[in-house]
Amino acid sequence: MNYKLDVMIMSGVEDGLVLNCSADEKGKLDKNAWSLTVGRRDDNDICLRNDTYMSRHHAYLHFRDNRWWLEDCDSKNGTFIDDISNEDARVSGTIPINPGQLFRVGRTWLRIQPNE
Repeated sequence: MNYKLDVMIMSGVEDGLVLNCSADEKGKLDKNAWSLTVGRRDDNDICLRNDTYMSRHHAYLHFRDNRWWLEDCDSKNGTFIDDISNEDARVSGTIPINPGQLFRVGRTWLRIQPNE
């Protein structure tokens, strides 16, 4: 399977930037799952070095069972999703996330772009 992901930065100095990822170039492909790292260090698949509230290795995005999952890596400032109650819900463990749903790592809001 050819895994691809577009993530849009929704806040900060890189607001509006779309990051394109494919399993050919980024992440770890293991059987029927693809995992991407998110963090401030250059060795992350999705590197956001301008956010000082982001941990060096902050979170994972996983694609398995035909859906996306978000996991916090015990980061200092947490990982959050935009909840329907209009409150930021802190991610604990690995949770499902839908394309178009906002999530925050450090102080940066991101969104998995829906397939068009």
